[in-house]
Formats: sequence, C-alpha cells, structure tokens
Amino acid sequence: MNADRQTIPDPEFLELVVLYQDRSLTPEKLRQLNEQLRDHPERQAEFARVCETSRMIHESSLPPVQREQHERGSWRGLSPRSLGPAHAGAAALLICFCLGVLLWQQSTDEPPLGNSVARLEFVSQDAEFREEHAMPRRAESLLEKGWVQLERGIVRIRFHSGASVELTGPATFGLDSPLRSYLEFGRANVHAPESARDFVVATESMEVVDLGTRFEIDVDRESRESNVAVIEGLVDLHLGSRGAERKIRPLEAGHAVHVDEFGRIVEFTNGSDSRPESSTGDGRILAHWTFDEVSDGGMVKDSTGHAFDGTLRAAEHSNPVPGVSGQALAFDGRNVSVDLSKHVSTLAQLEAFTFAAWVRDPGEPLAMLFSLSGESEQQRMQFYLSRGFVRFGWQNGLHFDSISGRVDGWNSGQWYHVAVTTERGVVRLYRDSEQLASGSIGSKIGTPVSTPSMVKNACHAYLGRLEDGRQGDATAHQCFKGQMDDAQLYSGAVSQRGIQFLNEHPGELWDPEEPLQ
Repeated sequence: MNADRQTIPDPEFLELVVLYQDRSLTPEKLRQLNEQLRDHPERQAEFARVCETSRMIHESSLPPVQREQHERGSWRGLSPRSLGPAHAGAAALLICFCLGVLLWQQSTDEPPLGNSVARLEFVSQDAEFREEHAMPRRAESLLEKGWVQLERGIVRIRFHSGASVELTGPATFGLDSPLRSYLEFGRANVHAPESARDFVVATESMEVVDLGTRFEIDVDRESRESNVAVIEGLVDLHLGSRGAERKIRPLEAGHAVHVDEFGRIVEFTNGSDSRPESSTGDGRILAHWTFDEVSDGGMVKDSTGHAFDGTLRAAEHSNPVPGVSGQALAFDGRNVSVDLSKHVSTLAQLEAFTFAAWVRDPGEPLAMLFSLSGESEQQRMQFYLSRGFVRFGWQNGLHFDSISGRVDGWNSGQWYHVAVTTERGVVRLYRDSEQLASGSIGSKIGTPVSTPSMVKNACHAYLGRLEDGRQGDATAHQCFKGQMDDAQLYSGAVSQRGIQFLNEHPGELWDPEEPLQ
C-alpha cells in the first residue's frame, strides 16, 4: 500500500455507516450521510464495499437451510437486532473491524456496485414483464443501464443517487445513470431527496428536472403526450423535442401541466381547477412612477394619488429621455437613484407585492432596480439584473439567497419589461411577460450565492440603488446604470395574465376586475 494514498478514517462517516447498517439513522443523520457520500466517489465505493461485507457476514451467521432461504428472498441490510444474542455483538464488532480495514485499504478491484446505476427495490406480486425485458426481475437486484419493460403491476427502483421511481405498468422506462432516466410511456411516481437534486426523467418532448421534490408523470403510449403533477417542492420543465432548443418552465407544488408531443403546454392546472396558463390575480396598484413629472426640486411623482412620491438623488440634475410611454429617467452613471425611504414603514408591511418596470441598457455587473430594507432583517429584499439573469434576493439574519431567471442578455437600445411577484413565500420572475423562474424563499436560505447581499444599515428604499450592501466587510453600494420607465408597485401578486397586459400596454395599469378587451 502506498503511504501517499492512505487516508485517515473519518469517525463521523464510520458511525453513520454503522447506524445505516443497523437501520437506526434519524432523518438528520440520514441527511448527514447523504452529504458525506455526495460528490465523494471514494466514500461511495467504501460504502458499497461495507454493504456487501455486511451481507456476507449476515449470510455466514445463518444455518445452511436459512441461508438458502435467505438467498431466495430479499436482503435489506444487516441488523444486529435480527440476529441471535450470540451473533449480535460479534457482528457489530466485525462490521466496525471491516469498516476500519476498508477505510484504509486501497484496492484496484471494482466496487460491488459495478456498472449498476440502481437497485430493483420492490416488485409487486402481480407484476409481469414483457418478453423483451432483459433486466433482472427479482427484488434487490442491481440494475445497469437498460430498459425496464413492465406489462402490468408495480416496481420500485432506487437509484444510487437516492432518487426513487415507482413505475406502474404498462410502461417502458430507461435507466441511463444514477441521475438520469427516460420514460417512453407509462406512469411514474418520483421522489428525489436532496442527494438526488437535478434527477432527470426525460420524455420524447421534454425533460423533468427534479429540484428535490415529489412529482408524478404519465406519458400516453399512443400520442406521447404527458401529464406532470408536482406533489411537493419544485421541478423545472425543459420543454421541446429532442434536438431542438428547449424552453425552461418551473412548476411548483400543487400545479400540473399537460404537454403535447412537441413540448407545448396545452393545459395548466392549479389544484383542482383546470384553466389556460393565464389566470386572475388580486394585485392592486400601490404606486406608479411614470418619470414624466420630475420637479426642479427633485420630486418624482407617484401618479396614482397614493402619495408614494420619491426624491431624485443625483450629483447633478438628470434630464428625462424618451421612454416606452412618455418620458423615462436616465440612471446614467451619475449615481442617480429615486429615494423612497420615507415610505419604508408602509412598504415593509406588504405580505405580497409586485414590482414591474421597463428598462433599457442595464449596466454591469449588477443593475439594482428596487431595494427595500426595513427594520427587521426579514424585510430586506432586492430586485436586480445581471448580464444573463433577472434576480430577486432576500436577507434572513446572516443568510442571503436569491432566485434567478436566466435570459439571453440585453440588446443595446432595446426596451425590456421585467417584473417580480412574491406571495406566500413564492417568488416569480418575468421578462417580456415570460415567466423565467419561480421558487420558494424558505427552501433556499443557506445555499451559497455569489452576489453582494448583506445590508448593514436598515430603513431605506430605492429605485435604482442598494444602500450599503456588503460583500464580506466591504461596503458595496449598487446602482442601476441605464434607463427606467413606467415603474409600478402593486400590493399583491399580479397574475401572469396581468404581467402580460403590462407588457403589451406600456404606461397602463392592471386592474384584475376589468375584463380584457
């Protein structure tokens, strides 16, 4: 054994594996084990060897008759509680001994998992496979890349990534890797824990990318049309036939879509109500800054009459420029912003809101459109643009996170309509009425991000500026360098139909109770 290849045994990892073998892992310990195994091939190999060693230990402790019966049945891991008193202590000691040896051993042999990508965890008594099925058929068998041809019944497949797929026949299901599969037709119920984030179920017309959730997918055998329903969490739908450029559409818990064979959404369902993708909403206008009226004293008037007037902050007076509707305000590198801080106490009480605006030539690297920092750390949020994204960020104590919607850049001289809505912890991002991304604020806190975020000094609100944003110990004032027009703030989440209306009617306000013409 080469000394330079030796590794020090990790007591925490050893303890987690022993608890796993004893089936005594708590949910928190299971999460820790998943983290230890994720992106560590050497530990994955060690874990596989330990499981195989445990199986041999267990079988060697059985009388010949029981051993033969056990080989015909399904093995679910060594548990000292399942052994007799004489074997339990010895088995536990032997497991620890084997673990210690295996953690130090450098072997050139392939791990017991070999080329397998999953395990056939369960097969129902009424399950029947088609004649062309060439994969193993017994529960607990390892599965390599290939096709499951199920005629009837139910099977459950556990991928080595941790993802679980329950397949109901008739179905044809392909296994490609621990994180990728293909459903030709049939019904599948999928659960992907955090260890299997980004697990993919592909079809002829789309890919469903699991972001740590539960969802159901059903592909029709004849038409190849699909139904996807998210039970818990969030998925990304990569819509479009293979070989074509695909459009990404997030889908949240409680929502479902019907997708045709070309990857087009035919119907969108929210709970039990089927409807087209457009829907009604309850957003009510709170403030509208047209930038058509900027007084000599620097007042930026709110045209709604709700008195959410702002104050223009600039090193010198900024002249209006032509906009999409009347005049626009140039945030042209002179540290220009509109100060709304006198309204912080009111703005910070909004439980749901929508901010929308027209923008042109946003500056780099971060173009801050709207920022709010109330007295509470839970009242701090930022809506901003970067070269390839529309983003919404928020602060929660010492944590900062963001939700991003990818865009194809910003063409010089072109006006774009951008919007963000928040309601019950769900954020949606739009550009030119297309929903770019959605996600839960609570589910992302604590994930690493690369954007400036921490707000040191509270109680301010701006258009075009973030006051005292911090990246580490450095103060990082962030400004918008471009043109802005028709900025609107609603005291509620405007529906996608409303966002589309604002995109198609610059300068006009959305009223959910007024029928569309």
